[in-house]
Amino acid sequence: MSENTADTSRTELPPEARGNPKWHDTTNAVWKRSSLSTEDSDAIVEVAKFDDGYRAVRDGKNPEKGTLFFTPEEWEAFVLGAKDGEFDIPEEYLTEEEAAIQRGEVPVTAVPSPNNNPGATEGDSGHTD
Repeated sequence: MSENTADTSRTELPPEARGNPKWHDTTNAVWKRSSLSTEDSDAIVEVAKFDDGYRAVRDGKNPEKGTLFFTPEEWEAFVLGAKDGEFDIPEEYLTEEEAAIQRGEVPVTAVPSPNNNPGATEGDSGHTD
């Protein structure tokens, strides 16, 4: 799989890739989402990991709306911030179930997205962390 702009000529790149050094081809990316995500969820975040450590993030309910790309260093900073509670919502705004999830009392895993292309395999883009 082509990993980034260095592997693809300028004329073949989609418009969102031009001038974006973080862009990766997501055609065969393996997207993952939280095991707690359902089609009824208000928001579904999907993440794909590439062999070079870059991550792609998209809206799982509307994947056609675009993709954000992160360097390994940016992703590490985000994950460390999340683990440290930097993005936690005050519990008074959460249901008891949501608060238990946020406290880590409910097991959550990454599961394959139903939006994955049929040809996508785990080896195409790796896994999410």
